[in-house]
Amino acid sequence: MKINLRVWLKIPDAEAATVKNTLRRRMGYQDVLADLGRERLWSIEVDDDVQDPMALAGKLARDLVNENKESYIASVDSIDFEKGYVPVKVGLHIEDGEAVSTLNRLRNRLGFDMVRGVERSVVWKLSLKSKNPKKAAEEIAEKLLINPHKDFYEIVT
Repeated sequence: MKINLRVWLKIPDAEAATVKNTLRRRMGYQDVLADLGRERLWSIEVDDDVQDPMALAGKLARDLVNENKESYIASVDSIDFEKGYVPVKVGLHIEDGEAVSTLNRLRNRLGFDMVRGVERSVVWKLSLKSKNPKKAAEEIAEKLLINPHKDFYEIVT
């Protein structure tokens, strides 16, 4: 079973603003990119015999979400994104040190023995004015959002 935590900033996101400005002002997407947002996505693999996965998600969020400046939504086994934008999930091909250390912290220090794996990625939410928004999102991902030597991306449908 997989618990997914979508985490975003309550405060202005400087990185998202920089990416948006770069795409619009320097890369020629001013007529295509209406808006852009960013979320972190934690996908946490847990034992299938967990009785209440949403309660467990809340406990995991206490460690993974800074509630002073972040909000989150938890889901089990699927991720549902709102309509109106193209979500582009960016993850690492190489070993993710932060995900490995988070797994070790959850299991060894905090006692979450039911946690089997942790994956971390970024979801860029692209609001696009295009006849083919998926193609535009792929182009943006390949030109700016990923480093092909270490990252992969997926258009989440």
